[in-house]
Amino acid sequence: MLWRQGPSDATVRRTVVATIQDEAPASFLVTGTVDVRVTVRVDSAQFLTPSWLTYLLKQTQPSALALAYGGAEARVRVPGTVSYGFDVQTLTPSMITVQEDGLVGVALPSLSVYSVAPDLERLEVRSRTSGWMRVLPSDMPEEVRTRALGAVKDAFRAQAERRLGSATQPRVNTARALESMLRPSLKAAGVDTPRFRIRIQDDLVLQPEE
Repeated sequence: MLWRQGPSDATVRRTVVATIQDEAPASFLVTGTVDVRVTVRVDSAQFLTPSWLTYLLKQTQPSALALAYGGAEARVRVPGTVSYGFDVQTLTPSMITVQEDGLVGVALPSLSVYSVAPDLERLEVRSRTSGWMRVLPSDMPEEVRTRALGAVKDAFRAQAERRLGSATQPRVNTARALESMLRPSLKAAGVDTPRFRIRIQDDLVLQPEE
């Protein structure tokens, strides 16, 4: 009776790293998406009077400043989708172990945002003016609106980064995606029934049920 020896630990490590890097030729492996809705509010104010007269009124007739005050506000609300994953260059062989029970251990790298895609067809924009800007022409309302629209992508990325930093589900999704990706390659390398223990966080591990 012949005894069939499985692949060495080094072979398993190389197989895991090579498979993940081959799946992400651009260095970043996208492992999931999350739906995000953001609201951006930008406002600005301006006195109709020159700066020297505004200063003078502050000192002598502060109640008159209300007549010279004008404000503009823009509020932008938009839903969208954010894709996330990790830089495959951060995954090293030292983050992969082959344990005595045959489980392939993988320490999951930190996740980050890859791309943001606001759904511009569902974009909502509300603008409001006050004071003299309600009756006199000014470029400020349009400038405020433009600034609010320009801040949407940064707001998406910031909110998604907060979500990735606090939520467990994106990391669970990433671990399951890695299992599906690695299983065929490890079988081809000689692991009959690949099983995984993926460390999602310091206190959370995804592994097969006993």
